[in-house]
Amino acid sequence: FLERTQMEDVAKRPVRQVRELNREDASTSRNSFEANSGSFGGSCVPKAPFKKGSDIIIYSHSLPPWVDGVATRFTAHTEMLRKEGYRVHLLTMEENLDPALRRMASSVTLLDAKPLHWYPAKRFPTQTLQNLWRVWNACACTAEPSIIHATLCPSLPLFFLTACFRDVPIVVSVHTDSVTLLDKCGQPRWVVRLVKMLEPLSCWLCDATYTVSPSYAQILKQRGVKCLDVTWGGFSDPAKFHPRRLDDNPAKRAAWREKLTFGAPQGAFIMAYAGRISPEKDLDFLLALQRRFKSRGVWIALLGDGPAADVYQPLHGPEHQVYFVPGFLNHDDLADVFASVDCMASASTFETFGFSALEALCTGTPVLAPRAQGLRDVVKHNAGGYLFDAKDLDSAAHFLELLINQKEELFPRDAVFASTSEFTASKCTARTLLAYAHARDARIASSQDGNLMMRVIKRASRLLTGLVMLFFMIAFYLILTLPELAARAKGVWSKSETSAKLSAKEAKHA
Repeated sequence: FLERTQMEDVAKRPVRQVRELNREDASTSRNSFEANSGSFGGSCVPKAPFKKGSDIIIYSHSLPPWVDGVATRFTAHTEMLRKEGYRVHLLTMEENLDPALRRMASSVTLLDAKPLHWYPAKRFPTQTLQNLWRVWNACACTAEPSIIHATLCPSLPLFFLTACFRDVPIVVSVHTDSVTLLDKCGQPRWVVRLVKMLEPLSCWLCDATYTVSPSYAQILKQRGVKCLDVTWGGFSDPAKFHPRRLDDNPAKRAAWREKLTFGAPQGAFIMAYAGRISPEKDLDFLLALQRRFKSRGVWIALLGDGPAADVYQPLHGPEHQVYFVPGFLNHDDLADVFASVDCMASASTFETFGFSALEALCTGTPVLAPRAQGLRDVVKHNAGGYLFDAKDLDSAAHFLELLINQKEELFPRDAVFASTSEFTASKCTARTLLAYAHARDARIASSQDGNLMMRVIKRASRLLTGLVMLFFMIAFYLILTLPELAARAKGVWSKSETSAKLSAKEAKHA
């Protein structure tokens, strides 16, 4: 409220005064953020660095050709680990794994997978003895696996069991706000509650839990999930996303602007959203914001695809001032778009890290986004763009007004890019290796107690935990399989019922 009151008449002030106000506001915003969220690097120091040349087993629920932030993150992470001298062994569900990523890995193990009944867009490894053997064998084939790194998903028992019985430290990284995602997609309440209950249990059983942003770590803490104080962060490809993009090719920039506005006159203001087209992204909010400024020449480009694509496809056209052709852009085209539009916009309140926002910032394009988890860790208010009050259309309109009137003066490309200095590949890799070291230290501390009796008890409890996870593996298999079996049974029953009715009708006519 104070922020909005202070900036109520900012559009009427000279640019110099606005810049001074922004510097003060940005400083206050950063101090508040550091106090409330903490930093990406954390404060705990491991006993020793993670040993170079180690074998690292990595499972990710998203890898190329799948397109999302998790796939991008793990591709870059694998490349950086290889450059640092580590051997990476990938566990994947992707039969057509990206050839470049396959070459980076020391070995690749394919796991059988199936989609979730409640959320068919996502697949996870099936919890079968065959998959368990494949994970076990991937560890057995390495000289001495130093750590297992798995993303949080329903198939974690496969990796917990292997880590438990082979006595290998395991770190779990949390990338998706599954609770909010399932809730916004209208999934059954018991499914949401089940996921909310299993998250803390899964993370309690591993040696360390690691997430991607300080703000999401806070949310997980409220749900009973204790994460390391070091967080992964993110980065973009500096060869593609940089502030000089298209500076030497203004014709290409003009061509993109003409395409996104159907040849509208110069002076149009273009907002771009890049990501999944799905209910949890709150795209209706962005469209309502654009309609409020439609008469001012504001256009919006929706770049991506997803389950809600059919809902927004009819809006494509100059009459709505909306550009939407379903499909994901490659990184070269996306970088060109971000370098051509006036701002990147998002209304999502469930992001764990704002990858698209970071890519836009790296091209020097300001971001308009809600002050919500993930995005507020990436966008520095008044330095890389504006953070509005989540779900508050008036607040978003206020800051969009500022961007329309004074974007060039307040957000020069180099200044916007400078706000991303914390997000580099080397820093992200260093933070992840720090998380690995913490997981290793936790495993060593639990197995090297000075008291022999305590060591025996801890070892026995770990084996007992493995047996418990075997039970969870069977339970998860049933939970994930029964709805599909029930749906099939219902379909068979409906067909037989229809056939019986038709037979009775034919008999009656006869």
